[in-house]
Amino acid sequence: MELLRISDEAPSLTTLPDDIFYIVLTYLDTAKSVANLAASSKGLHHLVTESGWRIFVKSRFNTFKLSEVSSVHEWRERAYTLTSQSRDWDRRALAISAIKPVAKHRGRVFNRFGTSQSIPSNFIVDAHHQRKGNDAQELVFWGAGEDIFGLLRHTRGPKASNDEWFSSRGATAGYHSGKDDVTCVSILKDSKYNYGQESESQVLVGRAGGHLHLLSMGASNFGDALLKFRASCNPSSELDAKALRQADIQSLDVNYKQGTLAAATKQSILTYSLNHDVQPVRNANGEDGLETGATPYVWADDALVLKDDSQSGAFEFIRTIKFVNRDTLAVGLNKGYKPLQYLKYTPTGVDISFAAKTSNDHDTTNDHKLRTARAILPVDTSSLGNGSGNAVLSAWDDGIIRLQDLRTPSPVDQIFQDNFDLSTPINALLSRGLERFVAGSAYSSVLKVFDYRWPKGYYHTEALPCGNDEPYPAPRPPTIVTEPSFSDDRTACDYMAGKRCRWHELSQHDYYRPNFNTWLPVSARNTSPIYTLASPSDDSPTFFAGLSEMLVEITPKSSTRPATQPSFGPAKDLAYVRQADRVTLIENGSGFAVDDILQSQRVPPMYRQIFRDLTERDRGHPERAIWRKRNRLDEWLQRCA
Repeated sequence: MELLRISDEAPSLTTLPDDIFYIVLTYLDTAKSVANLAASSKGLHHLVTESGWRIFVKSRFNTFKLSEVSSVHEWRERAYTLTSQSRDWDRRALAISAIKPVAKHRGRVFNRFGTSQSIPSNFIVDAHHQRKGNDAQELVFWGAGEDIFGLLRHTRGPKASNDEWFSSRGATAGYHSGKDDVTCVSILKDSKYNYGQESESQVLVGRAGGHLHLLSMGASNFGDALLKFRASCNPSSELDAKALRQADIQSLDVNYKQGTLAAATKQSILTYSLNHDVQPVRNANGEDGLETGATPYVWADDALVLKDDSQSGAFEFIRTIKFVNRDTLAVGLNKGYKPLQYLKYTPTGVDISFAAKTSNDHDTTNDHKLRTARAILPVDTSSLGNGSGNAVLSAWDDGIIRLQDLRTPSPVDQIFQDNFDLSTPINALLSRGLERFVAGSAYSSVLKVFDYRWPKGYYHTEALPCGNDEPYPAPRPPTIVTEPSFSDDRTACDYMAGKRCRWHELSQHDYYRPNFNTWLPVSARNTSPIYTLASPSDDSPTFFAGLSEMLVEITPKSSTRPATQPSFGPAKDLAYVRQADRVTLIENGSGFAVDDILQSQRVPPMYRQIFRDLTERDRGHPERAIWRKRNRLDEWLQRCA
């Protein structure tokens, strides 16, 4: 029997098997550590290039739905962009640009009688990331009144850094301002449901007048109607005929797993099949098949009148809908006794259920008070240890945002609240992985940025030097809270003993990572709520906010530097101007609900950006440069000389 020979040679980095390094890479918590490992030898450089950056990104940002990566070199770039974006968010280093019509067209909204509309149009926006070979694209589509616009941004490939702008006036298609304004949009995220040419992007658009269309986003035929959606052709009664009239489209959403489109009117939920083989497409004569020159249409598969459903209770109108899994639609109602409802579609019909309880533990209101669920956001928690993916974030008219896991009988699993502005309702929600989410105020142009307070995979402070000091400047939250203490006065982390220095330990504490509010620019004529929020993907640096009369683009500072001069969009009649603006913000505490409004009395300090380059000022003063880098806030927000 041959004996196993044990080598007397001491193990080294060059002799360890690759599988060991793959495990080691999952524990490296900074990109700097990965880069240092790659610099150790040629073999490790090759290993990190081929697999290391991919392992780092997926380990540190495992709650993000990442857009497609086509090469090993892109993984390194993705690691850089995600870590720099995380740092910018933590330091409130945001760049804001307002995209609005040039002065000669601003507020120019006419109806067929030639009179100007007195109420400014609301911008309703959606965004999506897609890839066509080497051409990575970010699509942005928005409606402004009866008009529609598109922006195609090339982020990689032969057209990188080029923007293509598209526009279509509603008047040319017979739409009128006000009654035919765009109320909801959704870029089609799966091309297998495209109608017509599969290569071009398409978007679903609902209007106040009841029009529901699938439109082209192609450069040559932007805004052309490819398919119409109509309500049921056989209402069983006069009451059904009135209730099922397809008017006032409030909201729409697509279930891509089932190929189903759901659209909400003020009283009803209409569902349509997007599967070409399931729902026949009809021509203008009502016959199967196509007819040249006429936009084909499909009938609704099903219609549910919530207004007359005794289970739903009284409510004013349906405000919003979102698919939360493959068979369940969440419905938010305006002024209802049961304002958040779940419609589960089964082979035998639709089962309606409700949130177990709509108030939190320190809310004494009873179930007989009319309430409103203004915004709904499905949250995929499957990447968490005990997550199922069936979680729903909902914003209510009392200013509280509730997170509920649909698996559990508990009414609410977590409650979030702006600890400074306690009761302002939220109009829109947008999640960035499971690190943070953004909420848009229903009363003003204020973005409220919340940390989920779940364990994060990446902290930018881990790459900064140790110290026995505390993070600075110290927050001044609006609520009186006890400042955390750390008894160990250690000046350096001892990784072998599992002990951390004071600075690194406290840098991850909730107290030193408060939520914040930031004010977006508004037009000179009015203060606008935030109606919609959209981002192309979790790892995109950009997201958009739709206000009155303008679209606002928010980007981490490291991804782009705001231009000091305005830049223009399309050079045609519907030209847009992009103008950088300064960020003003306050920090508003941990984000957990307070028991008593009297607990929130202090006014936090307000920070305003000052566009400046401090490189020359700090030259020759390395201690000053280090101080700025370790500051909790970005250099543009620092008040020091």
